[in-house]
Amino acid sequence: MIGLDFFLDRFGIFLSALFIFIGLMSFIYSLVTIKQKGHRLEYYLMLLLIVGSGVGVALSYNLLLIFIFWEISTFAIWRTVGFYRKEENIHAANITFFINFAAAAIMLIGLVILYLDNGTFNFFEIKIYNDLASVFILIGILAKSVTIPLHIWLVPAYKSVPSAIGGCLAGIAENIGVILFLRLFTAGNYFAPEFFNVVAWLAIATSIIAGGAALLSKDLRDFLAFSTISQIGFILLGFAVGGRYGMIGGALYILAHALAKSGLFYGVGIIEDATGKSDLNTISGMFKVSPVLGVSMAFLACSIVGFFPMIGFFAKLGVIVGAVEKSGYFGIGAIVAAVFTILYIIRFYNNLFFGEKIGKIKNISYTGLTVVFILALVSLLLGIFIYFPENYLIGNGGF
Repeated sequence: MIGLDFFLDRFGIFLSALFIFIGLMSFIYSLVTIKQKGHRLEYYLMLLLIVGSGVGVALSYNLLLIFIFWEISTFAIWRTVGFYRKEENIHAANITFFINFAAAAIMLIGLVILYLDNGTFNFFEIKIYNDLASVFILIGILAKSVTIPLHIWLVPAYKSVPSAIGGCLAGIAENIGVILFLRLFTAGNYFAPEFFNVVAWLAIATSIIAGGAALLSKDLRDFLAFSTISQIGFILLGFAVGGRYGMIGGALYILAHALAKSGLFYGVGIIEDATGKSDLNTISGMFKVSPVLGVSMAFLACSIVGFFPMIGFFAKLGVIVGAVEKSGYFGIGAIVAAVFTILYIIRFYNNLFFGEKIGKIKNISYTGLTVVFILALVSLLLGIFIYFPENYLIGNGGF
């Protein structure tokens, strides 16, 4: 333990390293894509706040401090969603802020109730869990982790946010909800199994419904949003079913999804910049334009799907095995959600990269291409050398 209500454990260090790495990739990608000189300083400040708030939540054991970082994240997301200052951007930013702020206000009531019952905000020392407080806190978690029915802010946010920081939203900001769920609710036997069963069914429903929406999406940003909602549902499912496989699978899924989805977001940004289009049905033949981008995004897509030997394979396998161990019904739900992931990723990749090349295309950014390639390579190497992240998480002080 160290002072200032922060602590270092293996999971927190693991998350901090991941978030800083995603932030670094976003920063590099931003250097060539963020050209609004009047707002660049604000943009980089918000990027720093998103990364810093994620690290703060990962390393805090004081619930009040976690809430402060939570709201810093909300503020930064609000500003980045409205970054371009157009009417539709401001509208999307306001929706994002209202839903997250309202849910966080409800969560704060729950945190205060916990404090009144326990006399502390230290989640290591909380032993009395009021059911009403738990529901209030869960509402805040579900909103931040874009779980149905509080997911509705993400689609307009993704359509408005600069692609350079969209990866930070997918890889950092939307994960802090599931991190709090893990830290606060799974540390002891404080709840009846029905509580976790309800959360698991919510996670499964979210993953399947959002997967179906991703399969039907025509806009690239809509696709990314619904895919993120679906995959965050998988992470929440892993933590809700618990057990060794569920916990490790959920933790590895945070890693796999953060790397792959941020890479896909940057790849989509490259394609939007090169073609001037965002309609999935009007873009094709990108593999002929940039084979490196095609191969890199293929690896990232395979990690999202859970194909061997990508890191996503081991993450998804862990969650599914954990779900099967908990209940056959949960296992079936997880497999159905995984099938939807395969279907929408195949449609997404096939539409973008195969077929006849579309009209005139601008030059592909080498900086952006390098960032996507690095994320794809890291996703592959972590899968090949899965022993290292897995062993780190289950070692002394880990799961």
